[in-house]
Amino acid sequence: MNAGVSRRAFLGTAGATATAAVVARPASAAAETTAETTAAKGHARRAPVLSPFPLSAVTLLDGPFRDNMARTCAYLKFIDVDRLLHTFRLNVGLPSSAEPCGGWEAPDIQLRGHSTGHLLSALAQAHAGTGDDAYAAKARHLVAELAKCQAAAPSAGYSRGYLSAFEEQVFDRLEAGEKPWAPYYTIHKIMAGLLDQYRLSGNRQALDVVTGMASWVAARTAKLGTDRMQALLRVEFGGMNDVLAELYLVTGDPEHLRAARRFDHEEIFGPLADRRDTLNGYHANTQIPKIVGAVREYEATGESRYRAIAAFFWDTVVNDHTYVIGGNSNEEFFGPPGELVSRLSDVTCENCNSYNMLKLTRSLFLHDPAKAPYMDYYEWTLRRPGEDQGER
Repeated sequence: MNAGVSRRAFLGTAGATATAAVVARPASAAAETTAETTAAKGHARRAPVLSPFPLSAVTLLDGPFRDNMARTCAYLKFIDVDRLLHTFRLNVGLPSSAEPCGGWEAPDIQLRGHSTGHLLSALAQAHAGTGDDAYAAKARHLVAELAKCQAAAPSAGYSRGYLSAFEEQVFDRLEAGEKPWAPYYTIHKIMAGLLDQYRLSGNRQALDVVTGMASWVAARTAKLGTDRMQALLRVEFGGMNDVLAELYLVTGDPEHLRAARRFDHEEIFGPLADRRDTLNGYHANTQIPKIVGAVREYEATGESRYRAIAAFFWDTVVNDHTYVIGGNSNEEFFGPPGELVSRLSDVTCENCNSYNMLKLTRSLFLHDPAKAPYMDYYEWTLRRPGEDQGER
């Protein structure tokens, strides 16, 4: 693009048609769209209007993003996966002599195991983005060892398919009304990492492991009544609806979609579907992954309610709860709409919120590329600190 022409001017002149020409689904994919929007096991899928280029088709030029990628990739090669596997192995009675991790991965911390999911996703993205098999090889080893832990779960007294770095009894406590620290959040991260390994690196064993986990989730939640299930959704569960719906889009197994829909949190979804902002007082980043999942459920079912929930949430958060740097929340919580100047502190705009809002924005844009504010927000939130803000 001509350096003298701004992105806004280009889009304003060329419009959505030109945008689609740049990133539209290729002809072969366009043919597949017809099949994707027909009834599939009772549900009419809705593929996005646009598809992103694969990571393998994009090369970053010199600049801060490439520098960040290089640092991240170096760190991924440095990580000792046996340390992350330590608590997974001990949890099912397998030996481990690795040094335990600290922080949120320490053996006595309820969130232990979630970083392994993040690592699986990062290794898959690094492999897809660089073509370096070292990342895929490291992930293959990690997935194979996790598969051993999953296979050992029944011998340790756990249900078939269970895979975690903490005991399954934590979910008994959750279902009994207690509030342990986000066990489904951790399960989501592991499942998402495994699914990324399959989608981006072609690791078939990762798909086997994640489908085993999904069967465990489906069996665990199927026995719960609606009220009990909705009650446990008050404890942060990440994007369980997102990963299960995405898994359904890969496998076509209706069990995966049924399980995804059990994580529809109506306390949040209901008001949004009615176009009401009731976010005041809610932990912000607990909510955003649920909404990312709503877009995926729209793609899996074609039900317009899911898309309406996501679009209204985005409009509300961006217009009434977002600070000048593109982030939201103070002390991690949403406040009254439009009251930002009185809610400033040294813990405003949690980075996780911005990351997940970018995921939501990307998904919505792919369905509605004519809505320029989506990419305005994306650019606004992603820009480098100190960069000229221009017309903001």
